[in-house]
Amino acid sequence: MKLRTILSFLAVGGLAGLSWGCLPSGPDYVEDMDIVYTTYQEDYDFQSKSTYSMPDQIVTDVKVDDGDTTYVYMDAKFANPILSEIEQNMESYGWTRVGVEETADMLLMPAGTSTTNYYYYWWYDWWWGGYYPGWWGWYYPPYYPVSSYTTGSLILVLTDPSAAETNPINKSNAAWLSVSNGILTYYNDIERVTDAIDQAFDQSPYLQTQ
Repeated sequence: MKLRTILSFLAVGGLAGLSWGCLPSGPDYVEDMDIVYTTYQEDYDFQSKSTYSMPDQIVTDVKVDDGDTTYVYMDAKFANPILSEIEQNMESYGWTRVGVEETADMLLMPAGTSTTNYYYYWWYDWWWGGYYPGWWGWYYPPYYPVSSYTTGSLILVLTDPSAAETNPINKSNAAWLSVSNGILTYYNDIERVTDAIDQAFDQSPYLQTQ
């Protein structure tokens, strides 16, 4: 990700914070603080792709103890409607979902942050090694070097598994990134989460394959 993109993300958060600070008693509702941020590789040809794989669980935390890695997953009753909303949006843009055991053009990975100041590049590097053991390999850790996200953010990363074949140095190559800030703080408000997912795709018409 280019520096200007990282700075743009930080600027959005900063401006939002200033806006909320101008309110006499802060925001009236927690959803007033929802921010959906998206970015993408401007030269990436999404129209040349048509299939994607997506896991059926959402990682929310990674714990490493003496070299042993443990993954914490979102409860299925919350994860399933989130995954379903993502799939519906991808389908509406012309994408076909295939199983993780098949060869897909793209890999879409949803994740939730459980703590503030969680370094995304470190977290995803560990997740990749365990969540898809030996499948895509270590060439594709899908991270962006953004320093931190707010507690309860939903992160969607669409990455091209063939990127390392043409650019093995840039192993973190991802075509699209979405961050919905803080919406997973309260899992019971699924409508807020699905609205944010819809907004992320509304902001990303370039993902359409047809």
